[in-house]
Amino acid sequence: FDPTKELITITPSAQTHFKQVVEDSEAHGIRLKLTGGGCAGYAYEWEMVNNTSEVRLDEFTLSFDHWSFYLDNMSKPYLVGSTVDKKTYIAGNMIEIESPLADSACGCGESVSFKI
Repeated sequence: FDPTKELITITPSAQTHFKQVVEDSEAHGIRLKLTGGGCAGYAYEWEMVNNTSEVRLDEFTLSFDHWSFYLDNMSKPYLVGSTVDKKTYIAGNMIEIESPLADSACGCGESVSFKI
């Protein structure tokens, strides 16, 4: 993790989306982490954080109006400089993660490999 770079950016449209999801679930926040798997090597995994007791001390945290975003410690080096955005397409909405360290991704956007 390079502390001189902005770790992750959540666009205003993604912030609005996540705020609604968190409120609808009566949760505290949302967590993004990478897990091994998927057709490209790593899979993005989203989790609801239901209360503050589920927050890990080593997680990167961004606080917004009535909700928080968490990024687990293992994922930090892979997602530094990334942008999380909500995109609207003719077929519907999608959360997209644009990472400058991504080497390749599967066609569905659910998994990715990194050049680390």
